[in-house]
Amino acid sequence: MQKKKLSVIRPTLRHKKRYILIKLLDTAINFDSKKIYSVLTQALLKNSGLFVQVDTNITILEADVVSKTLLIRINKDYLNEFISSLFFAQAELGLLKIVETTSTIKKIKGDVDD
Repeated sequence: MQKKKLSVIRPTLRHKKRYILIKLLDTAINFDSKKIYSVLTQALLKNSGLFVQVDTNITILEADVVSKTLLIRINKDYLNEFISSLFFAQAELGLLKIVETTSTIKKIKGDVDD
């Protein structure tokens, strides 16, 4: 019996991603990526609901303790919902600043290293 090659998902059917660089301006907060992930997902759940939270697929790629920046990857379709949910996350994380939003990680990589 001949094996079938699994088909790859076509680029038009893949979920597009957006990369967001967020800076935490409050210096008194404990910088723990698991806690921050929990706060971001709970804020998105409060703002938009469970199905949007699951489809957004929040992933923290890098968390820099020194400069207090986060590099987050989310689904492109839910970018506005995620940005609006950051308002609710400010209650626990303090003041947040969105430094940059790009479609590729190469464009934002230089800002994380600085």
